[in-house]
Amino acid sequence: MSNSIITATTGPQSRRSSARPRQPSVANRRGALETEMKRFRTLIAELKADISNLEERVKAANSDATRARERLLYCTQEITRITQEELQGNSGNEYARALRDYNGYSRAHPNDVEGIRSRHNEATHLHGITNAAIQEIIKPLRLEGEAKLQLLTKAKKKKDFLDDDIIVLTGEKHDLQNELDALISQYRELTINQNIGQGKRQRKSKKRGKRGGTWTAKYKKSINCRRPRGFSQKQHCKYGK
Repeated sequence: MSNSIITATTGPQSRRSSARPRQPSVANRRGALETEMKRFRTLIAELKADISNLEERVKAANSDATRARERLLYCTQEITRITQEELQGNSGNEYARALRDYNGYSRAHPNDVEGIRSRHNEATHLHGITNAAIQEIIKPLRLEGEAKLQLLTKAKKKKDFLDDDIIVLTGEKHDLQNELDALISQYRELTINQNIGQGKRQRKSKKRGKRGGTWTAKYKKSINCRRPRGFSQKQHCKYGK
């Protein structure tokens, strides 16, 4: 007899029931969701801070590019102005006269090779002197312009790189926000279901008419002693009045 009882209680049926997974309570599930939502909010806040930092760096890169562009334009304009002034100055005028002399003599004496060559050499020599003088004057502007052009190119590349990072981080933030919204929806659904369950339990408790193990006066008045229901109502009708 004892062996059969032991076998019956330790057979496959008991093993199946003991191996059944335990479902987490609503409170535990809500607590897990709260933890997960907190983690997602922290990640989103960090991404927002990173994006804000990148946007500030983009502004700085734009500012650098703007200043470099303005200075490069100034250097270019100054180089053009100085070059024109020097060409209209003494050395420039000497070169212009030598060039006119060369062109005029070439047309007037096309067969005088030596005369043409000497005048061409003179014009070329004066052009070299004039150009060297101009290059010496505009050298600081030219070097600054080259540096500003490099800075402008670097600032543009930096801005493009930062913009790409912002796009990636913004996409990650958007995905995290969607997941957080889904978690919030689940949390609200659990909260609503829990509130509904609590309301049902409260209504059931009111139907019983008990508060802390005792009947309310309203419930006692509702008892029909002509047709009492259950042992408790019969005892009330018999002894409780």
